[in-house]
Amino acid sequence: MEVSIYELLAAARESAKSDYIKGDSILCEKRFYPDTHYMVEMELLENDNRLGEKGDHIRKFLTELEYLPILQKQEKHLIKIKRQAIVQKGNLRYIPPSDRLDRRRERALL
Repeated sequence: MEVSIYELLAAARESAKSDYIKGDSILCEKRFYPDTHYMVEMELLENDNRLGEKGDHIRKFLTELEYLPILQKQEKHLIKIKRQAIVQKGNLRYIPPSDRLDRRRERALL
């Protein structure tokens, strides 16, 4: 299993109980389930009974069906995705958030 420096730092913060991200641990069981396809770290912009309170930072490992509502919540400006990754056999392949991709495209055009 490949582990990035980010994951090592996150695991160290979690073990020291100083991690500000709620939700799933960076090395939790859900990450290794065969139907888990995405990892999303998000900030809640509004209170959400299922996820938490406004201002919370949450990490979730998600299936395809669970990922689509998260994208819809971002489109409605209820959450902001800070970091996301595709999960392949427990390994994380980080992808830039869509707003960062838009900025790259704009720079390429200029």
